[in-house]
Amino acid sequence: MKQKIYCYVDETGQDTKGEFFLVSVVLKDKEQLAKLQRKLEKVEQSSGKNLVKWFKATFPVRQAYLSELLKIKELQDAIYYSNYHNTTEYTALMALAIAKSILSKTTPNADYTATIIIDALNDAENERIRQELKKLAIHYRKIRGMKDEQDAMLRLADCMAGFLRDYIENQRYAKKLMPQFFEAKMVKEI
Repeated sequence: MKQKIYCYVDETGQDTKGEFFLVSVVLKDKEQLAKLQRKLEKVEQSSGKNLVKWFKATFPVRQAYLSELLKIKELQDAIYYSNYHNTTEYTALMALAIAKSILSKTTPNADYTATIIIDALNDAENERIRQELKKLAIHYRKIRGMKDEQDAMLRLADCMAGFLRDYIENQRYAKKLMPQFFEAKMVKEI
C-alpha cells in the first residue's frame, strides 16, 4: 500500500541576506494527521499561543507552547530541519530540505507520495520547487502554498523554524529547551 506523507514547510533567515537560512519541515503520515492537528490546536489554546506567529509570541507563551509540545508522543520523528549559510538560493535549498526530510522518513524504493504544503508559497516558487523535487526524484502528489494561520501543522513548522533559529542564535530559553526535543527524538537535523 502506498504511504501517504504530508509535509509542512516554513523557513526563516531571508532577512539575513544569505548569511543564515533555516528550513523547518514537519512530516506525518495521512492516517495520523487529524489526531495530531487536534492535539496541536489544544496546545495552542492552553499555552495562549493561539494563531500568533512565532516572532510575535512572548517568551512565556513560547516556553509554554514548547513545553506542551514535548508531551505529544506523535511528534517523535516528525520534525526535521536544515541550516544553510552564505547563500541566497532559498527556493533550491527549501526543495533540498524537503527532499532530505522525505527520504529520511521512507525506505529506499518505497511506494509513497507526498503532499507538500509550504507557508506563503507563490506561483514562481511553486514551479521552481516542482522542478527541483523532480530532479531529486521525490514523488509528490501536490505542492501548494498556504498561510500558516490556516493549519495547525503549518503553524508548528513556523514555530519550529523560529525556535530552531533562536537555538542557533543562542537564546537562553531555546538552549534550555532544545536538548529535551533532541532527547524525545522529535527534532532531527538533516
